[in-house]
Amino acid sequence: MKRVLICLLIAICSLSLIGCSKEKAIPESQPITSGKTITIGVMPDVESVPFIIAEKNGYFEKEGVKVKIEHFSSAQDRDSALQGGKLDGVITDVIAVVFANEGGIKLKIVAKNEGNVELLAGKDSRINELKDVKGKKVGMSTNTIMEYTTDKMLEAAQIKPEEIKKIAIPPLPTRLEMLQGGKIDVAILPEPLAGLVVKNGARALISTDEMDNKAGAIAFTSQSLQENSEEIKAIMRAYNDAVAYLETEPVSSYSDFIIQEQNFPAEIKDSLKLPQYSKAERPKEKIIADVVQWMQAKRLIEGNYEYKDLVDDSVLR
Repeated sequence: MKRVLICLLIAICSLSLIGCSKEKAIPESQPITSGKTITIGVMPDVESVPFIIAEKNGYFEKEGVKVKIEHFSSAQDRDSALQGGKLDGVITDVIAVVFANEGGIKLKIVAKNEGNVELLAGKDSRINELKDVKGKKVGMSTNTIMEYTTDKMLEAAQIKPEEIKKIAIPPLPTRLEMLQGGKIDVAILPEPLAGLVVKNGARALISTDEMDNKAGAIAFTSQSLQENSEEIKAIMRAYNDAVAYLETEPVSSYSDFIIQEQNFPAEIKDSLKLPQYSKAERPKEKIIADVVQWMQAKRLIEGNYEYKDLVDDSVLR
């Protein structure tokens, strides 16, 4: 009997140990000892906000990783810095990542990012619904995420891209001014500028929040992913901490800081809308495939890129 009890105790202890090991299924982070500073390029957009908050609230420091947030006013300047080897990572989009790889810069997406882009009708355009856009002048930056998104929005209304007049206006402030000044009928704008023009009388026709095709990306160079894998994992943990903070804190408690850091127009304070941020996760395969197909159809690229070519699978598991 005593022997049976001992065997039972051993079995129970073994089961307890198994249970404990399941609770610790996520491996503990490796200590970061390199002292390497990871430089991340950001644009004046809402997609970058979790990184700005992570820096402000000390989440990077808590994870033991040194991070430098480099601010850029244009995607061209950011991409030049990336090409020159001055950046480890960027807050970008799938199209820019494909272009980078096509140009010989090995860049891989670690996670999708959250942002909202809206197709907006001018105050006096007499456009009330998406179907009314046919034949109208639409301001955008061509061969970019903005044109891709516009095409997908038009597709939802069964409008072909050639059925509108695409007006190339790369600078966002100029596009905003031309929409408000009635020089174009419609414009595609990201937040927070979209919220500002709506406040001034423009009409939102459709947004990426209503669709399932957001193509924003958080990406790092393949070299940095190889050499600084633990640092990048720590950065994404800090990103998740920032997302948790943004979920619970009212925008009013940090809006002034965000407006100053991101160089947003001061007048957007009352119309500032932030997306519903989610913890870091890889983009959907169908988004990557759709973007590549769109770029190939427009003959923007020669290569054929698959999900595994563009998305890293080592940081988020």
